[in-house]
Amino acid sequence: MPGPKGVPRAAIVALLGEGLSDKRIARILHVSPMRVSRTRRELDLPRFERTVTAVEQSWTDRTRPTDVGHLAWAGFWREGVHPVLKHQGTEYSARRLAFRLANGREPEGHVMAGCGWTPCVRPEHVEDQPMRDALRSQFTAIFGDAA
Repeated sequence: MPGPKGVPRAAIVALLGEGLSDKRIARILHVSPMRVSRTRRELDLPRFERTVTAVEQSWTDRTRPTDVGHLAWAGFWREGVHPVLKHQGTEYSARRLAFRLANGREPEGHVMAGCGWTPCVRPEHVEDQPMRDALRSQFTAIFGDAA
């Protein structure tokens, strides 16, 4: 069945093949969701079923390893400074999630990249306030107050 000029049925079929919802396809192609639904029925495809991914998987999907051992955040940045994961309508601090993955507990205070590279969210590189306090105490014990 032909559609509006410029939007071939094949484009709808291709996006249906990628597993997208009718509404999503309609937004992408600027067509009626009813047209997409009709095409789905004509192809005898099942209704779209929304799958829920765990927040940890969403976090992993937005990270990129670097060649020098860091894990760069490739997701959203709040105010250009804070890496944030938007997952199912909720925002999570990417560093706090990384901390929880590495340590199995919620962090206390601000979580920062202990390696010094701001975009890094590698779980082994993030530190919460008690960890930074302990490192500062150790540094002072070794080098004294003058350092």
